[in-house]
Amino acid sequence: MKIRVYDTYEQMSRAAADLITAQLLIKPNSRLGLTAGSTPIGMFAELVKLYREGSVSFNEAWLYNLEEKSGLPRMDEQTCRSYFHRHLLDHVDGRDDHLILPDSQAIDLKAESARYEEILTSLPDGRLDMQVLGIGSDAHIGMNRPNQTLEPRCHPESRESGMYIAMGVGTILQSERIVLLANGESKAQAVADMCGNKITTMVPASLLQLHADVTILLDKPAASKL
Repeated sequence: MKIRVYDTYEQMSRAAADLITAQLLIKPNSRLGLTAGSTPIGMFAELVKLYREGSVSFNEAWLYNLEEKSGLPRMDEQTCRSYFHRHLLDHVDGRDDHLILPDSQAIDLKAESARYEEILTSLPDGRLDMQVLGIGSDAHIGMNRPNQTLEPRCHPESRESGMYIAMGVGTILQSERIVLLANGESKAQAVADMCGNKITTMVPASLLQLHADVTILLDKPAASKL
């Protein structure tokens, strides 16, 4: 793991945007795995700035996500598809037909999970070029929360907020490159556990130690227990 610590959330977000920009300059049609939630909002804002400056284009990029909420219209405000439009696609030259997510209206969630897994494993190189992750305060990545066993592949996931189709840890770890973002003191213990000596499914993010190319971007509060 490569760990980079920044003074502020804004600096961390710009660093993450710069990594994505560099990836797209090298390979404009990159397959990028993204994450929703509050942590990457600053990164998306920086990417919009870079696009407006003429530094990056998303026209050829393909975008994927760690999960999608089920039982909702595709553009319902609670879906990840809607989230990515609000924070990125509505402000850049990215294409909706290049935003690949599980079908939020699927009835058979097991079948839809298998379909999304097939999409991800049938990519030109058999994997995503880059996967961006956040981390939960319990060190979960995606919807893979601490447990004695973790689902390796895409699977239905039940949460208090509803049903989801979620990427498994095995699929995440197939990505060629992984970038994880964490900010705030509330994530400090999870970050410390992730980077500790023990690799365990009870600390899902610790499994990233098994990957050859992981970059961890932190602000100072998130790094305070390292």
